[in-house]
Amino acid sequence: MLKHRFTDRLAALSLTLATFTASAVAQDNSLEQDVDDILSAWNTTASPGAAVAYVENGETVFKKAYGLANLEHRIAWTTDTVSDLGSVSKQFTGFALALLAEQGKLSLDDDIRQHLPNLPDLGETITIKNLFHHTSGLREIYNTLYMVNRKPGDIIFQEDAQTLVQYQTKLQFEPGSQYLYNNTEYMLLADIVESVSGQQFHEWMDENIFAPLDMNDTVIMHRQRQVIPRVATSYVKDLEGVFTQRYDNSTLQGGGGIYSTVEDMTRWIANFTNHTVGTERTFKTLTESGVLNNGESLDYGLGISVDMIGDVERWSHGGSSAGYRSMLVYLPEYERGYIFQTSTPSNGVPAAKLSQAFLGDVLPVPDTELNPDRPQLPEAVALENPAIYQGRYLSDELEAFYSINLEGDTLSLFHRWLGEFDLRYTGEDTFLLLGRGGSLTFSRDSENDVNGFVFDNGRTIGVEFRRIEQ
Repeated sequence: MLKHRFTDRLAALSLTLATFTASAVAQDNSLEQDVDDILSAWNTTASPGAAVAYVENGETVFKKAYGLANLEHRIAWTTDTVSDLGSVSKQFTGFALALLAEQGKLSLDDDIRQHLPNLPDLGETITIKNLFHHTSGLREIYNTLYMVNRKPGDIIFQEDAQTLVQYQTKLQFEPGSQYLYNNTEYMLLADIVESVSGQQFHEWMDENIFAPLDMNDTVIMHRQRQVIPRVATSYVKDLEGVFTQRYDNSTLQGGGGIYSTVEDMTRWIANFTNHTVGTERTFKTLTESGVLNNGESLDYGLGISVDMIGDVERWSHGGSSAGYRSMLVYLPEYERGYIFQTSTPSNGVPAAKLSQAFLGDVLPVPDTELNPDRPQLPEAVALENPAIYQGRYLSDELEAFYSINLEGDTLSLFHRWLGEFDLRYTGEDTFLLLGRGGSLTFSRDSENDVNGFVFDNGRTIGVEFRRIEQ
């Protein structure tokens, strides 16, 4: 019992004495108090914690950690606690390809099949830039596999991206005509790094980016169940409000999979200023916004958002993986930025408040939070004959079966492993999928009989299912 009390007191002491260093600017008690107030929900001895660090002119002027990195053993978060960056990883992939392009190893206008010849010819040229700008028309891996038999949290392997594309029969849209956020594209970008360099992605990234920047605690999860020292445990609250572990066993690279600390990430942010790795040209390539075929700017570079807050340019990206969340914001004109990392989504990501605490003196308008209110679902439309939609349907592309069932007046979509979801009719043979998201739009043959449907699932659209004999 005495040992447990000592451990609890030590954990509490670690929280109270959370790592904190500052320059003369950050020593201002009001800044520390502001950040403490913003992150107060993380600063307890009973919940997952977080860490934040702020960089100005290439120097770290504030860093502090809150709460627990592991609830079971009451291990405190520190500024060298490791967590998954999620999609903040994408800018590293962008930086890698910008370096390779500068070295003449490839062109960002290359057809991706030049470097990944096993991919099918889908009738249009897809460039490396299309992958970066989320304009390729390829299937999004998470949403597509959720249509098959995977559930959120299930394992996705790096090789699944190329397998997915190999069986895609047509593009979702003409490359460059639309923006649709897509992790498959960034997994393929990691594969292109391997094809061009002859090295495994994680080895090339360590040798050419992490090690030169002294990001010695930054690693890429390249194998399932990989052991990563000092990593925070990932948690989410269940329906009863109790923290439970949520594991990340995927080997997805390019779109995510980079584990780092706020200490290491200050070195990455400092590199935006001092160009220890890369040149001015590299960063111009990294942050040049993509443009659609119609000339519309996407406000998105090579894995990093590039937009304007008033007349101030901002580089930023958020990340989400299992229970991990992260946010990076940088203002190039002022050479100032911050990194936030946590191992739980239960308290959200306080991007707007942190931006105001660190950057509010130069940002002309408040930033926006990452959790906007969800739009309201349209009202249901009366359906005269729901029985015409009943039946069994098959996607040849995904080799996935679904059934449309009718109970009373209610239609539902049923999958043997994924479960059953009610459908809400909105008119013109279209139904919303309740409890899961997405929609079904049914097709008819020349005799006006229902013969299939098209399944749209957020980032994956236009997956065709045909009606089959039961």
